[in-house]
Amino acid sequence: MPLDPLTLIPTRDTLRRGRSLIPSFLVFNTIDLMKWEDDFVGASLYGGEAVEGDATLLTRYQSTASGAASAAAGIATGVVNGVVRLDPGTANAGRSDLSLGRHFRGDRYAVCWWRGTLPAAITSFKFELGFTDVVSGTDAGAVNAKSTPTWTADDAVVFVFDTDDDTNLTLAGVAATVGATAENFDTALVASTAYYFGIALRGTRAKGFLLGANGDFLEESAWMTGAVTEDVLLTPWAFVQNRSANQRLLDIDYLLCYQWRTTTQWG
Repeated sequence: MPLDPLTLIPTRDTLRRGRSLIPSFLVFNTIDLMKWEDDFVGASLYGGEAVEGDATLLTRYQSTASGAASAAAGIATGVVNGVVRLDPGTANAGRSDLSLGRHFRGDRYAVCWWRGTLPAAITSFKFELGFTDVVSGTDAGAVNAKSTPTWTADDAVVFVFDTDDDTNLTLAGVAATVGATAENFDTALVASTAYYFGIALRGTRAKGFLLGANGDFLEESAWMTGAVTEDVLLTPWAFVQNRSANQRLLDIDYLLCYQWRTTTQWG
């Protein structure tokens, strides 16, 4: 039998829609589900010593930065709810990224949610949030160029925003180097504003969701076909890059990733 669908938008608003959804929410408390959740609170570890606000986050994540004054991802000091900051520095093409390990697959119905706050200006700016097939330090972005798009990754599904191309938020996917038809979102992103960015995988298909700062539904894509290779290991991925010599900080205060433990969970 095929896997049961997982709850794709795990918000209070979704739960209010009816009692029939309660069992799918209770799955989050079972051992059937593999789950990673982080509010980015507390201290980073550096040299074995906990230091609040230290510029590195080395205990579970991997992060790489390039360019003048850029910094690897680190937990910001004294920010309500907790924030990990990606700082691309002050150079044109400066960048910073964040990943876990490669533990997620489309054939497990993997889902990830990032809550990110955009910088004070979103001109000359690129970011990616989603899944990709290599860890931090391997690719300078999963998407090489948003137009078309062309890819650095072989397998990935990401939200990409890149003013070198346009001002649309786009869901893009690539399966074994073959790009899927990208999906543009109609919502115009606003500077200094928080959004939830969600991506769900089902085999080789992918779907994207955009929510407002309070979890209010804004928009979703259609199911993208040929979006990713279903048995390739993927990591959650966050990436920010300057498109001029102006610093564009990306603050992330929440990450949730989950999937079924096996491909025959109900078989």
